[in-house]
Amino acid sequence: MKFIQTGMLGEISLGLKRDTVEGLLGEPQDISVSSSPYILKYGSLQLSFSSNDPHATLQSVHLYFDEIVEFPHGLQLEGWLPNKSVSAEQFLIHAEHFNVVLEEDEQHTFKNLQIGFKSKAEVIVVFMIEEESAKLYCIHFGKRSR
Repeated sequence: MKFIQTGMLGEISLGLKRDTVEGLLGEPQDISVSSSPYILKYGSLQLSFSSNDPHATLQSVHLYFDEIVEFPHGLQLEGWLPNKSVSAEQFLIHAEHFNVVLEEDEQHTFKNLQIGFKSKAEVIVVFMIEEESAKLYCIHFGKRSR
């Protein structure tokens, strides 16, 4: 919930240099084949940079939720960690419990496909609609959403 409130994921924040991020999180599990954006992949976490330059800055943070949610060992997360089976209703109840205000985001909401919410920090939470139930798909924060 702190990520949704602040846009910071542990020590990771937009604007950090790529070499700093790799120093904090270690070697990525995978790297994008594209150089723009340049994406480092750490399990469920994807970090986008403007280029593959070690001094390029972090442009966006994406958390994808599947059956298994994995994060790098260098990322110290505490508290509640949702997964793909969490419904939008459950997520919103939990957010309210932590005084996290989420409003529906029209830009990320598509009838019968997905529903998006945005926090005051402009972090986006997306739920995919499957069999009349909205299940958690991703949480992301980036310069484009600002």
